[in-house]
Amino acid sequence: MSRPHAGPPADVLAALRDRRSRPLLTAPAPGHDELRELLTAACSAPDHGRLRPWRFIVVDEAARGPLGDAFAAAQAERDPAASPAELERARAKALRAPLIVVVVGTPRPHPTVPLWEQRASAACVAHGLVLAADSRGYGAMWRTGWFGDAPKVRAHLGLAEGEEVTGWIYLGTPAGSPPAPRTLSELPVSWLG
Repeated sequence: MSRPHAGPPADVLAALRDRRSRPLLTAPAPGHDELRELLTAACSAPDHGRLRPWRFIVVDEAARGPLGDAFAAAQAERDPAASPAELERARAKALRAPLIVVVVGTPRPHPTVPLWEQRASAACVAHGLVLAADSRGYGAMWRTGWFGDAPKVRAHLGLAEGEEVTGWIYLGTPAGSPPAPRTLSELPVSWLG
Protein backbone atom coordinates (compact mmCIF):
# COMPACT_ATOMS: atom_id res chain seq x y z
CA MET A 1 0.00 0.00 0.00
CA SER A 2 1.43 3.37 -0.96
CA ARG A 3 1.57 6.23 1.49
CA PRO A 4 -0.55 9.26 0.54
CA HIS A 5 2.25 11.66 1.41
CA ALA A 6 5.85 10.57 1.78
CA GLY A 7 6.80 13.55 3.95
CA PRO A 8 9.81 15.82 3.63
CA PRO A 9 12.59 14.90 1.26
CA ALA A 10 15.57 13.06 2.71
CA ASP A 11 17.78 16.15 2.50
CA VAL A 12 15.50 17.96 4.97
CA LEU A 13 15.83 15.08 7.41
CA ALA A 14 19.60 15.09 6.94
CA ALA A 15 19.71 18.87 7.54
CA LEU A 16 17.78 18.49 10.79
CA ARG A 17 19.92 15.57 11.91
CA ASP A 18 23.34 16.88 10.84
CA ARG A 19 23.16 20.61 11.70
CA ARG A 20 25.69 21.73 14.30
CA SER A 21 26.26 25.00 16.09
CA ARG A 22 29.31 26.86 14.80
CA PRO A 23 30.87 29.05 17.50
CA LEU A 24 33.71 30.31 15.26
CA LEU A 25 32.26 32.58 12.58
CA THR A 26 33.97 34.96 10.16
CA ALA A 27 32.98 37.13 7.21
CA PRO A 28 31.19 36.97 4.97
CA ALA A 29 27.77 36.83 6.57
CA PRO A 30 24.56 36.70 4.57
CA GLY A 31 23.95 39.89 2.61
CA HIS A 32 20.76 41.93 2.88
CA ASP A 33 18.78 40.02 0.22
CA GLU A 34 19.99 36.63 1.35
CA LEU A 35 19.22 37.44 4.98
CA ARG A 36 15.72 38.50 3.95
CA GLU A 37 15.29 35.09 2.31
CA LEU A 38 16.49 33.31 5.47
CA LEU A 39 14.19 35.35 7.72
CA THR A 40 11.24 34.70 5.42
CA ALA A 41 11.89 30.96 5.60
CA ALA A 42 12.18 31.12 9.40
CA CYS A 43 8.76 32.79 9.59
CA SER A 44 7.13 29.57 8.38
CA ALA A 45 7.31 28.32 11.99
CA PRO A 46 4.16 27.00 13.64
CA ASP A 47 2.06 29.98 14.65
CA HIS A 48 -1.34 29.15 16.12
CA GLY A 49 -3.68 32.05 15.49
CA ARG A 50 -1.26 33.66 13.03
CA LEU A 51 -0.14 36.05 15.74
CA ARG A 52 3.47 36.25 14.58
CA PRO A 53 4.64 36.64 18.19
CA TRP A 54 8.17 37.54 17.23
CA ARG A 55 10.24 40.15 15.44
CA PHE A 56 13.86 40.47 14.36
CA ILE A 57 16.55 43.02 15.14
CA VAL A 58 19.50 42.83 12.74
CA VAL A 59 22.85 43.82 14.22
CA ASP A 60 25.14 44.33 11.24
CA GLU A 61 28.86 44.97 11.31
CA ALA A 62 28.52 48.68 12.11
CA ALA A 63 26.03 48.06 14.93
CA ARG A 64 28.10 45.43 16.73
CA GLY A 65 30.34 47.97 18.52
CA PRO A 66 27.46 49.91 20.09
CA LEU A 67 25.81 46.61 21.10
CA GLY A 68 29.11 45.58 22.71
CA ASP A 69 29.16 48.86 24.60
CA ALA A 70 25.65 48.08 25.89
CA PHE A 71 26.86 44.62 26.99
CA ALA A 72 29.78 46.22 28.85
CA ALA A 73 27.49 48.79 30.49
CA ALA A 74 25.15 46.01 31.59
CA GLN A 75 28.10 44.05 33.02
CA ALA A 76 29.26 47.12 34.95
CA GLU A 77 25.75 47.66 36.30
CA ARG A 78 25.43 44.00 37.32
CA ASP A 79 28.91 43.90 38.86
CA PRO A 80 30.23 47.34 39.85
CA ALA A 81 33.54 45.69 40.78
CA ALA A 82 34.02 44.26 37.28
CA SER A 83 37.57 44.64 36.06
CA PRO A 84 38.43 46.32 32.75
CA ALA A 85 39.21 42.84 31.37
CA GLU A 86 35.75 41.58 32.36
CA LEU A 87 34.12 44.59 30.75
CA GLU A 88 36.14 44.03 27.60
CA ARG A 89 35.07 40.34 27.53
CA ALA A 90 31.43 41.46 27.76
CA ARG A 91 31.98 44.02 24.97
CA ALA A 92 33.65 41.39 22.75
CA LYS A 93 30.58 39.13 22.84
CA ALA A 94 29.01 41.35 20.18
CA LEU A 95 32.03 40.82 17.93
CA ARG A 96 31.98 37.01 17.79
CA ALA A 97 30.35 36.99 14.35
CA PRO A 98 29.96 39.47 11.49
CA LEU A 99 26.17 39.49 11.86
CA ILE A 100 23.74 38.94 14.72
CA VAL A 101 20.00 38.55 14.42
CA VAL A 102 18.18 39.08 17.68
CA VAL A 103 14.98 37.05 17.71
CA VAL A 104 12.56 38.91 19.94
CA GLY A 105 9.52 37.14 21.31
CA THR A 106 6.48 39.39 21.41
CA PRO A 107 3.93 37.34 23.36
CA ARG A 108 0.68 39.06 24.24
CA PRO A 109 -2.55 38.02 25.93
CA HIS A 110 -4.90 36.15 23.62
CA PRO A 111 -8.16 34.35 24.41
CA THR A 112 -7.11 31.01 22.87
CA VAL A 113 -3.32 31.09 22.37
CA PRO A 114 -1.45 30.92 25.68
CA LEU A 115 1.77 32.86 26.24
CA TRP A 116 3.85 29.66 26.46
CA GLU A 117 2.71 28.68 22.98
CA GLN A 118 3.66 32.09 21.60
CA ARG A 119 7.10 31.75 23.21
CA ALA A 120 7.43 28.30 21.64
CA SER A 121 6.59 29.81 18.26
CA ALA A 122 9.35 32.42 18.66
CA ALA A 123 11.78 29.63 19.55
CA CYS A 124 10.74 27.76 16.40
CA VAL A 125 11.49 30.90 14.37
CA ALA A 126 14.97 31.06 15.91
CA HIS A 127 15.58 27.39 15.10
CA GLY A 128 14.26 27.92 11.59
CA LEU A 129 16.72 30.76 11.06
CA VAL A 130 19.59 28.55 12.20
CA LEU A 131 18.47 25.77 9.84
CA ALA A 132 17.95 28.18 6.93
CA ALA A 133 21.45 29.63 7.41
CA ASP A 134 22.93 26.14 7.49
CA SER A 135 21.10 25.23 4.28
CA ARG A 136 22.87 28.13 2.53
CA GLY A 137 26.32 27.15 3.81
CA TYR A 138 26.52 29.70 6.62
CA GLY A 139 27.36 28.88 10.18
CA ALA A 140 25.06 29.82 13.00
CA MET A 141 25.23 29.85 16.77
CA TRP A 142 22.10 30.39 18.85
CA ARG A 143 23.15 32.05 22.09
CA THR A 144 21.13 33.09 25.11
CA GLY A 145 22.01 34.55 28.48
CA TRP A 146 21.19 37.30 30.91
CA PHE A 147 22.08 40.21 28.59
CA GLY A 148 18.60 40.01 27.03
CA ASP A 149 17.12 40.84 30.45
CA ALA A 150 19.58 43.63 31.30
CA PRO A 151 17.88 47.06 31.31
CA LYS A 152 20.78 48.74 29.46
CA VAL A 153 20.71 46.15 26.68
CA ARG A 154 16.93 46.15 26.46
CA ALA A 155 16.98 49.95 26.14
CA HIS A 156 19.69 49.76 23.47
CA LEU A 157 17.59 47.29 21.47
CA GLY A 158 14.42 49.31 21.95
CA LEU A 159 12.50 46.42 23.49
CA ALA A 160 8.99 47.14 24.69
CA GLU A 161 7.56 45.93 27.98
CA GLY A 162 6.74 42.23 27.64
CA GLU A 163 9.14 41.61 24.75
CA GLU A 164 11.78 38.94 25.34
CA VAL A 165 15.08 38.08 23.71
CA THR A 166 14.46 34.53 22.53
CA GLY A 167 17.93 34.23 21.10
CA TRP A 168 20.99 35.96 19.72
CA ILE A 169 21.57 34.20 16.38
CA TYR A 170 25.19 34.73 15.40
CA LEU A 171 25.72 34.28 11.64
CA GLY A 172 28.76 34.08 9.39
CA THR A 173 31.04 31.74 7.51
CA PRO A 174 32.08 28.72 9.58
CA ALA A 175 35.73 28.72 10.67
CA GLY A 176 37.74 26.08 12.46
CA SER A 177 37.18 22.36 12.41
CA PRO A 178 33.66 21.06 11.91
CA PRO A 179 32.10 19.80 15.13
CA ALA A 180 31.94 16.08 15.70
CA PRO A 181 28.74 14.33 14.67
CA ARG A 182 26.13 14.19 17.38
CA THR A 183 25.39 10.74 18.75
CA LEU A 184 22.14 9.67 20.33
CA SER A 185 22.63 6.39 22.11
CA GLU A 186 19.02 5.94 23.11
CA LEU A 187 15.97 7.67 21.74
CA PRO A 188 14.08 9.35 24.62
CA VAL A 189 10.67 7.99 23.71
CA SER A 190 7.93 6.00 25.39
CA TRP A 191 5.00 4.40 23.62
CA LEU A 192 1.50 4.38 25.04
CA GLY A 193 -0.37 1.23 24.24
